[in-house]
Amino acid sequence: MRAEKIAIMCVCVAFCTSALLFSGGCNATEDWVRRTIENNYFRFDGDYSSVENLSGLSIDEMVERLDIYSAYYTREEYARVFADNAGSKSGVGVSYAFEEGKGIVIHSVTGNSPAYKAGLKAGDVLTYGDAGGIKTEFGSADDFSGFIDGRAFGEDFTLGLSGGGTAVLAKANYTASYASMYLSDKYYYFEPDKSDEPKVSEEGIGELPDGVAYIYLSQFFGEAADEMGKLISEYNAEGCHTLILDLRSNGGGYVDVMRDIGGLFTAEITDNAVAMVAKYKRGNEATAYCTSYPEGSTEVFPAGDKLYVMADSGTASASEALIGVLISYGVLDYSDIFLTKFGDSPAKTYGKGIMQSTFINSVTHAALKLTTAGIYWQNGVTIHGRGLTPADGCKEAASTDGIADIGGDEELSAVLSAIAGG
Repeated sequence: MRAEKIAIMCVCVAFCTSALLFSGGCNATEDWVRRTIENNYFRFDGDYSSVENLSGLSIDEMVERLDIYSAYYTREEYARVFADNAGSKSGVGVSYAFEEGKGIVIHSVTGNSPAYKAGLKAGDVLTYGDAGGIKTEFGSADDFSGFIDGRAFGEDFTLGLSGGGTAVLAKANYTASYASMYLSDKYYYFEPDKSDEPKVSEEGIGELPDGVAYIYLSQFFGEAADEMGKLISEYNAEGCHTLILDLRSNGGGYVDVMRDIGGLFTAEITDNAVAMVAKYKRGNEATAYCTSYPEGSTEVFPAGDKLYVMADSGTASASEALIGVLISYGVLDYSDIFLTKFGDSPAKTYGKGIMQSTFINSVTHAALKLTTAGIYWQNGVTIHGRGLTPADGCKEAASTDGIADIGGDEELSAVLSAIAGG
């Protein structure tokens, strides 16, 4: 898969699903798609005029009438999506956008990817690529994507950074990691291809006070919950008492992964915490509960420890649902949520309080991902269409460039100032 081309506001378009089996008994794929939409497609605003008459339309024409979160996949396409969400990825592992006068600005780097191993990080600016002595200047996003697409797997190439640095890497298949943790003098991270346990290096964030840990969680896919549990275990072993959880640019993921992570933070409070309530098209509701963990588990966040959350306009879907769990059960206060403010743009989270489900055609094994429910927190709140804002009591943390420069940015400095004054 080539490097993803995304804008900041589009990071949030992510799956908040669990794969569901569906058998309509229809041989005609178009008929199966139509019936699945008519029976299950949910609109938060209740306006179903776009799908009132789908007869005679092609699959593409039907899908065009749905929201931006819905999609149709052939059998082969869905197999790739499923593998990708399970953590099996391919390419270099960066999301980015082109900025005039700068170059290719990296917005996120997937853990354990070639880009990650080459030392690239969010905030880096790429100006050119060099393959076999042929240099390509990055004057547009297409220049960069074309350069990456033109490289064979295993072929070494060089990326030039603004300021004169370089990174040498090659496209590869890899298993993604989603969580990492910093202390003042240590860095815990995962290399899933080599070990299930976190590795540790002496590359911490020196500004972190003793007893304060910083965890970056990029998505709710693959082994993210298992990684979070192991990092919290290390947090406890280190005798920490304060955690900064960075959910910036985390566009969400699977409900089951969110439930597992929610349980890590609520197990010492209740073993029956509500993760979210889904309200469907026909008025029926379903409650999802956080995963319970054994009493005394070392992977559970201690009740009474202090938690801060960092978020931005790319914090969406399962990320916002997790924040709802933390707020609803008193693990987190609104005043301890720090929202990144980008220039004149408002400080807020994305505001995605809807859920998608994936239906699989039992005959063709094609898949249809549909928005199927509105999502509500345990306390009855929904953030759909508005997100979390300072009006909720959250704090603003200004950013000079709108980039989540993990481990060394103005937003983290704002949280550390609050800790110092708290």
